[in-house]
Amino acid sequence: MKEKGIAIVGRMAKDVQLLDGQTIKTNLLLTELRRCYPTHEYICVDTYQYKKHILPILINTVRAFIKCEHIFVLLSRNGRTFFFPILTTLNKFFHRRLYHDVIGGALPDEAAKSVSLQRQLKQFEINWVETEQMKLKLEKLGITNVEILPNFKRLDILRKEDIKRYQKNPFVFSMFSRVIKEKGIEVAAKAIDETNKYFGRKQAVLHIYGPVEDHYKEEFEQLLSQYGHCVSYMGCIPQEDSVGALEDSYMLLFPTYYKGEGIPGTIIDAYSSGLPVIASDWHFNKDLVHNNLTGYCYSWKKPELLTKYIIYAIQHPNEIHDMRFRCIKEASKYTPDNAMKQICQRMKL
Repeated sequence: MKEKGIAIVGRMAKDVQLLDGQTIKTNLLLTELRRCYPTHEYICVDTYQYKKHILPILINTVRAFIKCEHIFVLLSRNGRTFFFPILTTLNKFFHRRLYHDVIGGALPDEAAKSVSLQRQLKQFEINWVETEQMKLKLEKLGITNVEILPNFKRLDILRKEDIKRYQKNPFVFSMFSRVIKEKGIEVAAKAIDETNKYFGRKQAVLHIYGPVEDHYKEEFEQLLSQYGHCVSYMGCIPQEDSVGALEDSYMLLFPTYYKGEGIPGTIIDAYSSGLPVIASDWHFNKDLVHNNLTGYCYSWKKPELLTKYIIYAIQHPNEIHDMRFRCIKEASKYTPDNAMKQICQRMKL
């Protein structure tokens, strides 16, 4: 019997430079599957702008069920609403092995409000979530086919011998994410400005990396105009180049309050670069950023605390230096090799 193929259903955005977490995660999984199973046939159902290309996407989805034994599904909120009924219905006829690799951290709250979504999740062979909290919340809803699969990236983790004492002045703090208000861009800019006012000189600057969302461009330009003396936009960096871009920074700032946050890839980028993180305690950040060990977490309801932690970090360089070694050790938890071992065990190929 001819060997069945492997399909990916998710946003790959071919020929488009998208650097959001969903697109990066989907493409990375495809790359790692091909690395593990190079002889299999692959069918990619690219859901990018699916509303504009519904018919060819639906045809390709049916083709995936006909030709593939293993089907990986990576969809965000809107994609789940549209595709889950289609995928679970098709699988009643084809009986394929459906794996749901969850995007972001909003799924448990969505499921709590939707009995139909709960029913659909139970029909997957497995739902891979990124944190223990997500797993527990889904299990309370009676969804027991859940495992923890941490987010992962293939990065060249900084070596211990390459960690040097930070000597730059002003201190460079960085952000590395989509540039939207909800990622805390304005909170970070204000905190850097207030830090400099506290010291009475330019003691800190903020470098922002990442794609600027279209709806936020005008506001972002106004922010750069207001804080141009201490905030710079550094453009987009491919995720595989993040370590090289970030390793000369002092710390990463992540004051997010973005609704769909899961295990943010930017924290993995920071740890791989040997950067401690100052983050809000929004959603699951406190599960990743360990206070006084790999950075600091503050209450997202009190954004003024970000300024206090930045000031403290500048005043305690030895403490931050020691954190850098713990960060690169923490980065080893989020490697593709660890994740693919778990995935391959589930596939049983």
